[in-house]
Amino acid sequence: MKFALVALLLVLAPGTALAADDDMTALEDSAAGPSSNDSGRIEDEISGFNIDQTITRTGHDFARFMSEYRNLNFPDSNYNLTIEERPSARWGNLIWITYNNKVVFRRFISPSTNNIRALAEDASRMIHEMVLQEKLRQAFTDHFDLGKDEL
Repeated sequence: MKFALVALLLVLAPGTALAADDDMTALEDSAAGPSSNDSGRIEDEISGFNIDQTITRTGHDFARFMSEYRNLNFPDSNYNLTIEERPSARWGNLIWITYNNKVVFRRFISPSTNNIRALAEDASRMIHEMVLQEKLRQAFTDHFDLGKDEL
């Protein structure tokens, strides 16, 4: 009975069986794993983001201004930054930015500060220079005998 049904389907729609076979091969190829030219690292796919983990309006404004400046002036930057904040009623907002789990910027912003945009743009420029210097330093550092977790 099943054989008759399959034969009937092949007779009625011969192109459908070929398309299904092509789909199965495509699925098998994609399930086999990444291609040889794909390194498989998540950083290769997702980069250039500013992750905003701020709490207050001042922190959100700082993160937004920094993201706008970075996207406008450094569109090819392929590194991720995390912007974090700890508000304090006495001292203002402590904002710090991390790159590869290292703090690259830390500053208190008082509640009466009117130039958040200028601070964010300066921070973006400074961090971009620091990241470029760090990448250059890593390129010339000899660490062939160290594992990835030992760097």
